[in-house]
This record gives sequence, structure tokens and C-alpha cells, in this order.
Amino acid sequence: MRSWSACVIGGGVVGLTTALLAQERGAKVTLVADKFRKQTTSDGAAGIFRPATSFNVISPEITKELITFSYRYYEKLLEEDAGVKFISGYHLSNESPSNTRNFLLEGLVPEYREATAEEMAQFPGGWKWGSFYTTLLIENRFHLPWAEKKFVAQGGKIIRSTINDFSEVKNFGDFDLVFNCTGYGAKKLCNDLSMVALSGQIYKVEAPWCDKFLYGDEDTYLIPGYLLTVGGSRHFESYRTKPCPHDGAAIWSRARALMPQLQTSQIRRQWVGVRPYRSGGVRVQAEVINGMKVVHNYGHGGYGVTAAPGTAFYAVKLAEDFLSPNKL
Repeated sequence: MRSWSACVIGGGVVGLTTALLAQERGAKVTLVADKFRKQTTSDGAAGIFRPATSFNVISPEITKELITFSYRYYEKLLEEDAGVKFISGYHLSNESPSNTRNFLLEGLVPEYREATAEEMAQFPGGWKWGSFYTTLLIENRFHLPWAEKKFVAQGGKIIRSTINDFSEVKNFGDFDLVFNCTGYGAKKLCNDLSMVALSGQIYKVEAPWCDKFLYGDEDTYLIPGYLLTVGGSRHFESYRTKPCPHDGAAIWSRARALMPQLQTSQIRRQWVGVRPYRSGGVRVQAEVINGMKVVHNYGHGGYGVTAAPGTAFYAVKLAEDFLSPNKL
């Protein structure tokens, strides 16, 4: 394929990963976004590689393929200074054994097994079912700067600006194609009524003694990283970005019941992010908008970090097909 040029709209993990994979396929890429690094929802994410079993990209078969691609992509970054490392832990439940299973991870990660009674007894709650597994942690506090640096080193151009309409892309250059990785911003940019704001609240806590992740019922989780992420909450159609004291109290109460040692830990901050949830699943689709070739890649909900490489791979493949002379 001939060399080609692309504009990526969006500076979160999905946009940056799409830009990097487009560069791998020979594209000259300009990335335009109004938010980067700590300003993005990606930055606040715990970053554990754990897709929900309900996560969907086009079809179950494609979803499985893209999640596998994502895992292998991050696995290759373990030896680089890219903010990626292995992490192990437990998923416990008193509600259902199915809550502790994940068919998207089983057979993919190095270890995924039933937790023993002795292991579950370490944690208060009288847990009935549990799994132990090893997966990856992608800490965007480190991964996003690494990705930006690599993108620029490979000739990429970054522009801080807001795009309210696809017609404005021409202000930044003449491109063969545009990647739309705007997350929740696609609701307005694309008039996509399937996009729903899904706010989630977490704590960031000093807890260097915690080296394993832990999931319980009622959306309760503790994920160690540079700080321990303690969550969580989910509110659909919520645009709130300030911590709610009631949610905070409920999260902290559930987390302390699961891990009493938190009582003496120092809380660094609370954070609320608006996840770009899409009721029809992630949109990875090519279309022509007023003569402009556009490939959409948005709507990942709370799984942007996990799925970014896979959907970026699929989006770049769509772009190459879109630009192929045989497709014209």
C-alpha cells in the first residue's frame, strides 16, 4: 500500500494507540486533542487488563480476537519502560460462581484457576466462590507519556485543539483519512445517541503493603499500582466529575470490609471519571462524512485501556481497506 496520512482525533489511550499502530503501517499521523495525560479519563483508570464478559466489539468472535490481540500487544511491552507489568490477585463472590469466571481471560493469561478455601479465608466475608489469576497492569500515569514520546519520535505531530465538527479537520492539514477516537465526545461530534455518560468514583490510597488485586461483590475492588485504586461506583447518565460523599462512604465501607488493613492507610485523593459507554458496543466502523473518509473507534466504556490495542488494530485494518484502490 502507498504511504498515507491520517488525523487521529482524541488523546486518550485509544487515540494514542491507534496513532501508534497507524504509524506501524506506514501512515504519517497528526493527533489532535483538547485533553492529554492527566486530563483524560484514561489517566484515572486503574489499568488492570480485565475485560467484562459483556464487553462487545461487533460480535463475540471479533471481541475475543481483539482482546487477545490487546493482551499480546501489552505483553510485548513488559521489557520496555511503558508502564506495563504482571499482577496477580483474587476475584471473590457470595452471589454466583459465574461472577468469578471470565472466558475472555481464561486460556489467555498465564494462570487462571479456582481459588482454594484457604486462600479465600484470608479475606473477611465468608466467600463461597473465588478465582485466582495473573494478568497485566497498564498504568497510564506512565504508559501515556511513553506512548506520546514514541509517537513523536516516530515523526508524529501533536496539536492541542478542539474539533467540534469533522469539517474542522482540514484546518490541521490535508489527510487521506481521519480516525475518530473521541470517547464520550463522539456523542456530540457524531450525534450518537447510543453514547451514555457512565460516571465512576474511586479512591487513590497509599498502601505499599498491598501487592495483589482483589475483587468482591457490589463493584468492590482494590488494584495496586503506584497508588492503590479503591472502587467503585457506576452511574449511568451521570455527568458528575466531583466526588460524591455518599458514594465515597459506601465505597470505603465496602473496601474496608474486604480488606480491614485499609483503616490505617492514607487517602491521597478521590477521583471521578466519566466513562464513554455505548449501548450498542464499541463502534469500530468506516464511513464517508461529507467526502471525508472516517474510521470510528470509540465507546469502550470502562475498558478503554484493556481493549485499545485490539480496536486500534481493527480500525487501522479498516482504514487500509478503505484506502485500497480496489475499494474505490
